[in-house]
Amino acid sequence: MTIKSLAQIGHTEVTQWIKNGPFLLRHMKPGEYLLRQGQTLRHLYWIEEGYCTVSYTAANGRRFSHGRFNIEDRLYGEVEFLTGKQIQFDIRCDGPVSVRIIPTLDLEALLVQHPHVGIWLSQCLAETYQGVMDRVTSHFMYPLAYNIANDLLLRELGNKPPIQFERVFREAERFGCSERVYRRAVSQLIEQGLVKKMGRELKVANKDKLERYLAEEEQ
Repeated sequence: MTIKSLAQIGHTEVTQWIKNGPFLLRHMKPGEYLLRQGQTLRHLYWIEEGYCTVSYTAANGRRFSHGRFNIEDRLYGEVEFLTGKQIQFDIRCDGPVSVRIIPTLDLEALLVQHPHVGIWLSQCLAETYQGVMDRVTSHFMYPLAYNIANDLLLRELGNKPPIQFERVFREAERFGCSERVYRRAVSQLIEQGLVKKMGRELKVANKDKLERYLAEEEQ
């Protein structure tokens, strides 16, 4: 069997364990936090469905957002559970969220009894790590306009969820910059005919032209 198939067994086991177990179900409202940066982990959270945002606030007040996610059957708090460190990011409900509260001791017992769950958890962490590192590396190595354009193209192609923030300052946080700098980069893309505004959303104006622009930046 492959690691992927073993992880799928683990995912099935943990999903059944949670849904059949005596875990408290909470219906959270928009604006409530599952986890707060800097706090100590007391419980893990299994999101059955809902929208959440993941963000980090630096000591100087600057914020970086990993974006808004449509989440289904996803565990949060797993990194801090394994490292024993303080919570790294704010996890904020961006709509109604149904969540099961998982005590850490219960998850420890499950990992001992069902090794496949550990394989699934390891794969989830590895995929998250690779995704975050790909994004951070791109932000360091390429201009802001490139990253905005590439993000829009991936959404156009269906390789990323078609979710954008309506507020400009929240979109700017996804790229780790100020609203003023973000607006300037977007204006450059619009002036080049690569991007267009439709209401409050940005859309690809010319896919072929945008792909050529990205290829030229990568040379």
